[in-house]
Amino acid sequence: MTVTAQQPVVETTPAYRRPFRIPGQGILLANVVLVLVAVLLLDVNLFTRASLSTLTPVVGVMILMALGQAFIIGTGGIDLSIPATVTLVGIIVLKSANGDNGALVKAILIALAVCVLIGLANGLLVEVTRLDPLVVTLATGQLIAGATRMYRGPVLAVSNVPSDLSEFARSAYADVSLILILAVVVLVVVALWLKFHTSGRRLAASSVARVAAENSGLAATRQRLQAWMIGTFIVGIGAVLLAGQIATPDLSLGTPYLLTPIVAVVLGGAAITGGRVRPAATALGALFLMLLEHILRVRGYSSGLALAFQGLVLGVGLTLVATSKKFRWSSISAKRGGTTRGRQDPAVTQENQE
Repeated sequence: MTVTAQQPVVETTPAYRRPFRIPGQGILLANVVLVLVAVLLLDVNLFTRASLSTLTPVVGVMILMALGQAFIIGTGGIDLSIPATVTLVGIIVLKSANGDNGALVKAILIALAVCVLIGLANGLLVEVTRLDPLVVTLATGQLIAGATRMYRGPVLAVSNVPSDLSEFARSAYADVSLILILAVVVLVVVALWLKFHTSGRRLAASSVARVAAENSGLAATRQRLQAWMIGTFIVGIGAVLLAGQIATPDLSLGTPYLLTPIVAVVLGGAAITGGRVRPAATALGALFLMLLEHILRVRGYSSGLALAFQGLVLGVGLTLVATSKKFRWSSISAKRGGTTRGRQDPAVTQENQE
C-alpha cells in the first residue's frame, strides 16, 4: 500500500493597498480647501505682502511649538507646561541680555539650556516615577510660572530684546518670514533624523511601544527622556524667535500655546495615547489652524470664535482619526475572514517600519 504524504497547507496572506490616510493626505487637502474658500468665497487674499508678513511668522512659531509637543505626545504624554516655558524663555532673553547685542548669544544659550532641564525634569517625573503627565506638567507649569515672576521682578530696566534678535526675527525673504524658513529647516532635519538615522529610529520605536522596546534592549526609558528634552528644546527655539518677533515679551507671551499645538498634533494624525511622530503632518495641522485664525481675524470675527473653532476641530480630528483606524482594522479582518490571530498585517508592519 502506497502512502501519500499530505502536503502542508500554507495560508497566504493577501497584500493590501495602503488606504487613504486622513492624517496625511486629508490635512493637506483641508489646507488647500481652506485657501480656496478664503480666496474665492471670502475675498481674503492670503498672498499679498501684508498678509504674508503677518501670517508667515506666526505659522513658523506654531510649527515649532507643535513639533515640540508632538515629540511628547508621541511618548503617550502631554506637556501643559509649554506656555510657562515659552514665557520663561522670553523673560530670560529679555533680562539676561539686558538689551545688549553682545550678551544675546549667552542669553539664548541659557534659555535653551533651561528648556532642556525642564524637559528632563518632566521626563523623569513621568517616565521614571510613572506619574500622570497631565498632572505633572500642570504642576511644573505652575512652578515655572512662579519662578518666572520671581526672576523677572517688579520692574525691568529694559523692556526690549536686543536689536539683533528683533531684526532677525522680523526679517523676510521674498515676503516669507525667516522664522517660517527656519521652522521648515528644523522640520526637515527632524524628519530626516527620525526616518534615516539609527538614533532617531530607536527613539521612534521606544515611543511607539515601550514594552517591546525594553524587551528589544533599546533602553526605552532613556529614549523617552530624550523625546521630552528634544521636544522642550524645539519649543525653546520657537520661544526665542517669538520673543524676537514680539520684541517686548511679557508674562503673557506663552498664553496662546496651551491648546493650539495639541490640536495641530492631533490634526497631524497623532494619537493622544502615543505613537510615531509625523513632522510633516504636524506642520500641516499648524498651518491649517493659523490660516483659519488669520481668515477669521481678517473677516472681523472675535478671538473667541477662533478658540471655539479650535475646540471643534480638535473634536472632529480625534473622531476622524479614531474612525479611520476602526474602519481600517474592520476592513482588514473582513478580507481575511477573521484570521488575523497570530499574524501582523503587512500594511501595519510597513507603517511601523517607516
